[in-house]
Amino acid sequence: MDMRVNNYKTQNTFTGYDARRLAGLFVTDKYCIDQLRKITSQYGLEVYTPQIVSKSIRKDYADLARKNNMLWAQDFFMFLANKAVLFDASREHLTRVLRGCADGVAKQLKLKPIKMDVHIRGGNYFVCNVNGKRKLIIAEGRQYLPDELFKISNDVDEICPIPKADFHVDLFLRPLDNGNVLLADNKLTVESLKKLEQGYADLIKQGNLTKSESEAYTNIVEQISLLLSKFEITEKFDRYKPRETTEEIATRLQEYGFNPIRVPGNYYSLDKVKTREKEEKMMANFEKNMAAILDVSKAFPQAVREKAKIHVALQREIVKHDPHLGVELESFYDSNFLNSIVFKDKNGKLVYITNASLFDRGVGITPEIERKTGLSLANSFIESISPYVDRENIHFIDEKLTERLFKYMGGIHCSAAEIPA
Repeated sequence: MDMRVNNYKTQNTFTGYDARRLAGLFVTDKYCIDQLRKITSQYGLEVYTPQIVSKSIRKDYADLARKNNMLWAQDFFMFLANKAVLFDASREHLTRVLRGCADGVAKQLKLKPIKMDVHIRGGNYFVCNVNGKRKLIIAEGRQYLPDELFKISNDVDEICPIPKADFHVDLFLRPLDNGNVLLADNKLTVESLKKLEQGYADLIKQGNLTKSESEAYTNIVEQISLLLSKFEITEKFDRYKPRETTEEIATRLQEYGFNPIRVPGNYYSLDKVKTREKEEKMMANFEKNMAAILDVSKAFPQAVREKAKIHVALQREIVKHDPHLGVELESFYDSNFLNSIVFKDKNGKLVYITNASLFDRGVGITPEIERKTGLSLANSFIESISPYVDRENIHFIDEKLTERLFKYMGGIHCSAAEIPA
């Protein structure tokens, strides 16, 4: 069954994206499927994939997969507890293939596919249960719907907007459970890197190393020193002003009743520029969203329709004066541990799956050196979350897949849509 969502009451069984029991993950990229199955199988969590029967749709899917346009299942799909799956209708070139994917999942899980005209991408918000209240964390500027419609559409008690610290919320923030929220803090990343630098320098000074070990550790110290300088330069050009923004996000989260846990979650560097062409595509998608909001509001009383018109007019005015349109710098990750899949196993323990640290390998910290010294950015992150997640339940996908995901500006959380239990 395929229908347009005009009555948003059909969505109100969505259970959200903080850590909880899951019925499975829906993944559309074969490389991500293989990696995740190796990890989730030990917890009895199924990874579901598209079951496309139509030859024409299968061909479209294969073409899009080759172009890496089928990676981001989290962005395109929203699975509800009432056996419905919503999918994004705003991207015309994907609509047909996504419809085919939804059909495939329906055959496995008896789900009902529903096409969404106004779709907030999964990486841009989290729905969390905090002391019996359902709270929605969302980046400012991404809530295209007025509050009245948005609360109904997601069945939440409170909308909690926060400043953007990156392109998507799931690149810098990750809810756990009980109101605990991990927050990437660049200050802690710098502190962790300085500790790594000092740790390897101390090992060299002790003089108990072989010649090859001494050369390797010296190279690590030099590389970390270089990248610390590069990180400081990156921060100065980062349009999200990460130091200031992190402070504001932490304050907001506390005011909303959350417990922000700052962690050394990310390392990134400036690499490329965002072009006018990309911005024009974003503007076209924005206008489609605005038009869809006005269309959807027609099903509501006059007072709500008028608020929708005011909301759209305000959003258009904000975009008109957006200083970020045009050419700007973009940053690319060497490590991002906040973009993660988190769920509870059968014993209620948290399981944390995230990306590998390309930073560690980039500075010469091999698996052998990491095991011998215990000094790496990945281990610094493990240490920071170990009070909340058992160490044996923290998993990293391999470097090859991580590199591929980072290349296309995403991570492992972006690739998997969570199916609530």
